Amino acid sequence: MVGVCFWVSYMVLLFSSLSYAKSKCAKGCRCLDTYIDCASKGLTSVPQNIPKWALHLEMNRNKLIEIEALTFQNLHQLKALKLKRNQISSLKDGSFYGLRQIEKLMLDSNHITVITKSWLYGLESLKELSLSHNLINQIHDDAWEFCRALTVLDLSYNNLDSIKEDTFKNLGTLRKLSLNNNNIITIKDGAFSHLTKLKVLYLNNNKIFWTIEDGNGVFQGLGDLVKFHLMGNNITSINSNAFSGLKNVSYINLANNNVTSIQNNAFYKVPSLKQLLINSSSLLCDCNLKWFLEWLSLKDIKLQASCAYPDWLRGKSISNITASNLTCDELPKPRLIDEPASEIMALKGKNVTLNCKALSSSNSNMTFLWRKDNEELINPNVQVISRADPDGRSIETSSELNLFFVDNSHAGRYQCVVSNSYGTTYSQKSIISVLVYPTFLKKPRDVQVEAGETAKLECAATGEPPPEIAWHKDGGNDFPAATERRMHVIPADDVFFIVNANPNDAGIYKCTAHNAAGTAAAEAQLQVLQKPHVVRGPEDMELAAGEHIVLRCMADGVPKPTISWFKDGEPIVPTERHFIIADNQIITIVDSVHNDSGIYECHLNNSQGQEIARSRILVKPSVLDNSNMMGIIIITVVCCAVLTSIVWVGIIYHTRRSAVPSEPTQYPATELPEQADCISERSSCKDSGTGDSARRSSDDLAEFSVLLHDTPPIEQD
Repeated sequence: MVGVCFWVSYMVLLFSSLSYAKSKCAKGCRCLDTYIDCASKGLTSVPQNIPKWALHLEMNRNKLIEIEALTFQNLHQLKALKLKRNQISSLKDGSFYGLRQIEKLMLDSNHITVITKSWLYGLESLKELSLSHNLINQIHDDAWEFCRALTVLDLSYNNLDSIKEDTFKNLGTLRKLSLNNNNIITIKDGAFSHLTKLKVLYLNNNKIFWTIEDGNGVFQGLGDLVKFHLMGNNITSINSNAFSGLKNVSYINLANNNVTSIQNNAFYKVPSLKQLLINSSSLLCDCNLKWFLEWLSLKDIKLQASCAYPDWLRGKSISNITASNLTCDELPKPRLIDEPASEIMALKGKNVTLNCKALSSSNSNMTFLWRKDNEELINPNVQVISRADPDGRSIETSSELNLFFVDNSHAGRYQCVVSNSYGTTYSQKSIISVLVYPTFLKKPRDVQVEAGETAKLECAATGEPPPEIAWHKDGGNDFPAATERRMHVIPADDVFFIVNANPNDAGIYKCTAHNAAGTAAAEAQLQVLQKPHVVRGPEDMELAAGEHIVLRCMADGVPKPTISWFKDGEPIVPTERHFIIADNQIITIVDSVHNDSGIYECHLNNSQGQEIARSRILVKPSVLDNSNMMGIIIITVVCCAVLTSIVWVGIIYHTRRSAVPSEPTQYPATELPEQADCISERSSCKDSGTGDSARRSSDDLAEFSVLLHDTPPIEQD
């Protein structure tokens, strides 16, 4: 009896609680304990009276279009919210704010186009987010700032076409990511570097063949990844670096890809790989695949893949052939014999041409694609020329990409991709940099500062790439101000300062702007103003009259001082004896005289002041001046004349003495003429000592008369 009463009481209480709960449930919804079911009710908005104690709220298959801000602000205990199969296209800022304990949010099959942090605000506790079958084509770089606890993210069946460097930033705890059935073509390097804890990655049915065929460590950072799904991505070739960094991956699914070639050691960088799925029937089974057979044997992995070339191996499973069957008698896969340079510098406004040439032993038509930044160029200006070798064993095809009037939009990484039915070959990436010659926005100007002040020089330039600014002084890099730590450069303001300027800072300053396109230069003169001063002044002098006077006044100062000469306070002007040369620094006075004595001054003047240098000049009279010299000359001449006369008088006297006989001598008459001649000769000799007189003196005549009287008469027979 007691037991029956107990069960009756229990049922009454349970019914009462259910009735109470039902009375508190949202209108039109069903409540079962903490579970609120509002699915398929034709709701166009979220009910306002949802119980605060709800832990699970399902609103699938309604007609919701928009979620207003703070719609769920009172549901602090809610753990799971399902909003699948509505028509939601707008999520306002803070749409889910207030869901402090939310762990699972399902928004599949709606019309959401963009993921932003504004509508994810307040979801710090969220662990699972499903957004499959929407129209998402954009994810903001900071979208996951408030979802750092997320472990499962489903973005499959959307319109994503690329994954950027920060697409998954702040998702360091994510374990599972599904990106199946999007339109992903491009994956930037380092795009998965934020997903360090990711275990499972789904990339099925996208178009990321570029990444696998030509990638270089795109999946670096996925060190914890275990399973990797890559089905249906149009992959034809597997690059040797495609899976770099996947050290813990044990499962890779490459099914439904038309793989033709696998580069050497492509899977050696996945040491934990145990299961590999490849079902291609287009493998090029030549000598380049030997390593793969050895690796499959080492890993004990069986593949369903089969050969398409050479013909005698077509259709055979790769697991059933041996290394000896793999030869390289022919090379049907395209081989590049010319490709663009790794770096190309293009001046803005000029034309650029990229060349790509490939060779194949197959008659299969080769097609060329040009890519820029890992994306195919649309309608490029391309010329293709194909020709067969004379022997007919190979075909050579070249493609020429023309870029006209290059501008900044042409900058990027270009690549040539050539393919035929036997495989695809990628050229190296050619980086085109669009250059603009440096031009000055600010040119340095001539500057004058007084000593001790601050000198300022400005210089700014533009160009592509941005030019580097450098300063030079007087053609070199010797800056006294830098050595003395008085030089300051402010890059942000394009200003160059010299504090406490001194004369050593003066000079020609050159600003150079340099980039890969070239170098531009501009110069300015810095003058540090200073009062004039004497470097070498005039010296006191004492000199004899007639000597030259040379006075020097070597001056310095900024601006260059003017020099004026004064004597005894009066300015000196050039004359036939006064010469002022070398910018007035030297004055020369020739044939000095006593009147040149005095106080000489050189006056130095510039805008900063004046300085005077003095010297005392004393010209002593010469012992032999002109008047004395004339007297000496006259006396000398007179003395010479007197002396000469005395000498001749002596000579004449001596001659006479020697000419008079001691006894009278009888001379024959016949000898008279000879005697007369002798006398004549003697007389002539005497005249030659006194001059050119033609007459005999009175003494000579007297002597001649005596001789005539003393001559005896001539006897005649």
